[in-house]
Amino acid sequence: MIRTFRPSVQIEWVPPPKVSCLDPSKSGDRGGLPRVDLNRLQYQFTRHNPEVLFTDREDVPEEIKKLATLKYAPTKRQVQVIKHDTLATVQRHVHDCSSLESKIACLTIKLRNLQRHAVDCKKDTRSRIVCKETIEKRNSLLKTLRRTDYKRFEWLLEKLDLVYHPHPNPIVPVTRKGALRKLADVYCEKIRNERLEAYKQELEKEKIKFKEEKEKTLQWIEQEEKELGLRK
Repeated sequence: MIRTFRPSVQIEWVPPPKVSCLDPSKSGDRGGLPRVDLNRLQYQFTRHNPEVLFTDREDVPEEIKKLATLKYAPTKRQVQVIKHDTLATVQRHVHDCSSLESKIACLTIKLRNLQRHAVDCKKDTRSRIVCKETIEKRNSLLKTLRRTDYKRFEWLLEKLDLVYHPHPNPIVPVTRKGALRKLADVYCEKIRNERLEAYKQELEKEKIKFKEEKEKTLQWIEQEEKELGLRK
């Protein structure tokens, strides 16, 4: 059976654009990776001892000291220093690596590094997959922290410059049929409001005529009462 009915009202439906996981509006990352001083030593040289103990040593040549800095280190070493610097701002104590705040901070640095890498290497599909998985894992931890300690949750969002986007409950998939129904409801509501506004303006115009007729009627009643002697 061929459908020959064509509606007189043309409602066009355009599917919503796909938002990439690299977009900060989806992941909630308002800031990127912070800049790090390239003259700093790598984390492996300052893990157990202060940086001064290495830089002040006289038995180490200057060339070796330069090679130990971040300037000659790969990107992952710079990210490692950024991660530990960020971790130090949210840790509950010096050895805290398993709390929700520490896990979320580590995932945030990992995610921002993946986003930067995926923008530069657009053909690396593996990074996009890992990026999506990291976003879901971090949102799960944020949801748990929000439920257990809301004040610390808000403090962590401010520290890491994040925006939390909870999943809608229930999750309603975007379909053409459902979207057309919503568009039809919006269109009908628009027509209803336009007709109500037109009827309101029409009543406002008739209101002036009604006032004029009312004044004439009251004057006629007053005159008749005077002629009949009912009013002095």
